[in-house]
Amino acid sequence: MSYKIINSSDDDNDNNNNNDINNNENIIREEEKNKTLPNSPIQTDEQKKKQTLSINIMVLTVFLQSIGFTLILPSMLNYLNSNDPQFKRYFGYIVALYSLGQFLGSPLFGKWSNKRAASEPVVISIVISIIGSIFYSICYKFHGFAFPAIMGTARFIVGFGAGNVSVCRAYATETATIENKTQIMGKMSGAQGAGFVLGPGIGFLLNFCNFTIGQMVINKYTAPGYLSILLAILNIILVLVSFRDARDLEKRNLKTPETASLLSINDADADADANNDADKPKKNMEQRLKPIVLSIFLFMVVITIFAVFETVLTLMTLQYYDWGSTENYIILGTSGIISVGIFIAISSPVIKKFDDRKTALFGFTCLFIALVLLINYNIPIGSRMTLPKWQFFMGSAFVSVGYPIASSLVYAIFSKVLNPNSHTQGTKMGWLTAGGSLARMVGPLWSQEIWTATNQQGMELFFVTAVITLIAIVVFIIFYKDLSPHPEFVSQQKTVNK
Repeated sequence: MSYKIINSSDDDNDNNNNNDINNNENIIREEEKNKTLPNSPIQTDEQKKKQTLSINIMVLTVFLQSIGFTLILPSMLNYLNSNDPQFKRYFGYIVALYSLGQFLGSPLFGKWSNKRAASEPVVISIVISIIGSIFYSICYKFHGFAFPAIMGTARFIVGFGAGNVSVCRAYATETATIENKTQIMGKMSGAQGAGFVLGPGIGFLLNFCNFTIGQMVINKYTAPGYLSILLAILNIILVLVSFRDARDLEKRNLKTPETASLLSINDADADADANNDADKPKKNMEQRLKPIVLSIFLFMVVITIFAVFETVLTLMTLQYYDWGSTENYIILGTSGIISVGIFIAISSPVIKKFDDRKTALFGFTCLFIALVLLINYNIPIGSRMTLPKWQFFMGSAFVSVGYPIASSLVYAIFSKVLNPNSHTQGTKMGWLTAGGSLARMVGPLWSQEIWTATNQQGMELFFVTAVITLIAIVVFIIFYKDLSPHPEFVSQQKTVNK
């Protein structure tokens, strides 16, 4: 009989070593989890504060850009007329050039932000916008066709810089937590609406500017451009001082399987991912194309409606009521106040109780009603055919309600149909912004042509726009299920809610 002598001390040492290894592995995994991706619910208070501040800086950037846009638009037509009344025929083209610039800039800046800190494309784009604002402020020095040409060039440059909206929205989408994504997108759109309110109000005050600083002429036409420059400089300072990109770009750019797995973790157990890779499918990195195309189409329709409204507004009020810049500032300001109230409601927790798609459909319905009201049914008032003021005010009110709802919720829907594991959300958000820019570019062109060709009556223009909106509603209803959130988004949302 042989006996096997068991060395209990060696066995204890082996067990201890194994325990140490397991403990070390657990510590490493825990550290990886605690590095925490921006959209992870496992965050320290300090990380949450930094993340919130950075998102707010992006929101502020959109806010300041909106002020700059509505600051200039109501007085632009009169700026053209001040040089030569014949130049007003270029108004629609100049408005469209801004959108052309944004159309080209959005995907470029969005792709840039996929690889580098978001502050880089944001700061560079703001510098580009400053150059455009300088040209806009001094174009009065040019005469003949050079005047509208320089103004158009200036607006194109500013629009190209405004392409950083895709960076701001993509950053907010990537760093927002699963449960508050709709609120963050509402907050972003709310900032845009607030800018639309303050822009006309500030522009109205700038009507009283009329002085010079050296050779620099500052009046009601040039002051909006100079103020835009100051706001842009303030924006750059705030980004450089306060913004910190919360995304883990270093790991993202490694493109290793291990990195991809880490980046896909939200509130999942790292152990489960590490040990069960062989037993379960890999993280879903597939992206459905149909909901992306549908979302871009719907967003283009929303922007087309607003582009038609903002382009024809000054022409319509001049034709019907002999209104000038002051009255247009008041109309845009009042419309903006209504929109901000809607945006605030959208960015509140109450919005979670409603399905994004149903709320968006309500917004589209309001826009359809607005366009039906804005149709001039050729009712004679006095010695000419005009649109009753009550009808104009009601139509403007429905635009003010429908636009913020539809635009915000389409953005929210788009952010949810994207695969949350994707590292190219900046590029895809650039597609959406570019689609909106294309609509804003084409909208002023065809709307002004129809307005002019139909003797400035507005019946055909708003009828065509109403039909486009109705088509969008039908498409929305038919493909309602296709616009549901991405399966990975739903899965992560369920994990968060456990």
